[in-house]
Amino acid sequence: MGILLFSPTGRIGPGEFMKGMMVLAVIGAVISLTGLFSFQISQILGYASVLMLVPLFFLLIKRSHDAGRSGWMSLVWFILWIVIFLIVSAIMGAVMPSGAEAELKEAVEGAMLDGAGFKDIMELGKDMGPAVAKEAAIPGAISGLVGTGIAAFLINLFNKSDDHDNQYGPQAGTS
Repeated sequence: MGILLFSPTGRIGPGEFMKGMMVLAVIGAVISLTGLFSFQISQILGYASVLMLVPLFFLLIKRSHDAGRSGWMSLVWFILWIVIFLIVSAIMGAVMPSGAEAELKEAVEGAMLDGAGFKDIMELGKDMGPAVAKEAAIPGAISGLVGTGIAAFLINLFNKSDDHDNQYGPQAGTS
């Protein structure tokens, strides 16, 4: 698993790519679900989850290599992943709306109209943030799992494996 997620060199086939993407999706879902238990831990892990972009790009690069394409193609696949994730998140937001998020938005808008300062608005987020995190945890986890699964499927669909050795290494699955 280490070479799969922590090295940009070589090639991986559709199955290994899907496995790696699902590992990252499950880690993301677990991070999202921490909002149910601890707002502070959820915030810290949410910021730390940016580090998961490194293994994501390594997977995208190796999948591009398997199709005989440059690793720079991973930027296109990353944009596809972001777009799909945003669409799935918007759908989840419509299906499972957050009352706490709507309350926070109203409170912030009201505070801004009343001329509240930045500190006052940040205080609202601090007070209402745990409720928003609890309500967003399950839809966020579902969005991450579904969005990543759809994106991985599409990336595999558009990235046909090169059946022969290429400049990036031997055919995926052989050494």
